[in-house]
Amino acid sequence: MAQYKYRPWMRPLEFDRPTWEMLKPKSENIYTASRKDFRWRYNPVYDEKTDEGKLTVSVYTTLCYECANDVQEKDFPYSKEGLCQANEWISAKFQEFIEANPTRYK
Repeated sequence: MAQYKYRPWMRPLEFDRPTWEMLKPKSENIYTASRKDFRWRYNPVYDEKTDEGKLTVSVYTTLCYECANDVQEKDFPYSKEGLCQANEWISAKFQEFIEANPTRYK
């Protein structure tokens, strides 16, 4: 496989994923990223009273999260395993988007 020295963002089948440390457990930091018209968002929500949380993951296109009318969301456990499940879900959605827009991702 060819090495991409200068433009790693051009690899069409890859997307940026946050690590568990990037989400800073219990701090509710939101992580967003995009690849051309495909956008995704990780929103961890932690409830200190119940000591439980969830990771709400969203995918959408073209507009910002607040203005997009095609937002798809799914909740995952607020854990490292939940983050792995969320990454797999986004990867599947990204693949669907690529297949629906083949000329956009050559």
